[in-house]
Amino acid sequence: LEVRTGVGGYGLIAEIEGSRPGRTIAIRADMDALPIEETSGRRYCSRNTGVMHACGHDGHMTIALGAVRTLASLRDSISGTVRFIFQPSEETVGGAKRMCDEGAMDGVDAIVALHGWPHLQVGQAGIRSGAMMASADTFDITIQGVGGHAAYPQTCIDPIVIGSQVVNALQTIASREIDPNDPVVVTITQFHAGTAYNVIPGTARLMGTYRTLNGATREGLPDRIRRVAESVCAASRANCIISFREGTAPVINHPEITALISRVAAETLGPENVISLASSSMGAEDFAGYLDHAPGAMFRLGLGGVSPLHTPTFDFNDRAIPIGVELFVRIALRYLE
Repeated sequence: LEVRTGVGGYGLIAEIEGSRPGRTIAIRADMDALPIEETSGRRYCSRNTGVMHACGHDGHMTIALGAVRTLASLRDSISGTVRFIFQPSEETVGGAKRMCDEGAMDGVDAIVALHGWPHLQVGQAGIRSGAMMASADTFDITIQGVGGHAAYPQTCIDPIVIGSQVVNALQTIASREIDPNDPVVVTITQFHAGTAYNVIPGTARLMGTYRTLNGATREGLPDRIRRVAESVCAASRANCIISFREGTAPVINHPEITALISRVAAETLGPENVISLASSSMGAEDFAGYLDHAPGAMFRLGLGGVSPLHTPTFDFNDRAIPIGVELFVRIALRYLE
């Protein structure tokens, strides 16, 4: 195959050109790990301390490699091109953009991806048109107060108390400022302050994420977060410094590509095993970065009740691998017909 390595850092692109000209469909597999100590007890358990495939990327990669092998053997019957994108850094939602910046989507007409899903049974596929997964952006808030002795709080401006008020106040953005039909999550995930039992610190640092399915809502959230945090701090005579980092946009599945996946899944697995997902997920996926370049869709592949994603005991169900391979192969062939 024609292969490019080192794309977007550690990414790899492989192409299968058919015997006749035609369109190009891309299949994307993500590779990344998480800072979790694996306790699955498997003989193939991670050998790297504090690092494991806790989100199934090893399974995604294996499925894509299986599809490479199968489609390569069918090259003579293919009209068009299948491009395989093996993308690093999905968990930090930066790999897709780097891959696209280095030409991963040049000339691509459509793209598909899958994600293993413990909440579906092996042999099932979860399908949803439109909003599939949320955007994910992050922020840092540094509260600058006045430190001092813990016995004399009246001489201080306590950033811990103020930070606690900021955490609570930020929750009113979703509950009181956004339409209840427009899902929004504002979550503080880190709160760092202090070094001793008897000292009120001078600063506190809060870190968190905000997520939404709506592009316009996403655009307005930084101003809302800034207004709430600065107002709470000002009321207590403190200052705050806020910074934002843009992550990934929402994954919006294209209706035509979603319909194609649904038809192929129904023919392959049976209509009863194609599960129409009732709601979007507030989890994020940088697969959204590819959708700026071509229509595409992501679906969920049933793993059959294994441990939840992002846990020390998660283990990708090998029985799902050939099912994922067959779906990828049939989707690619059907699109290129």
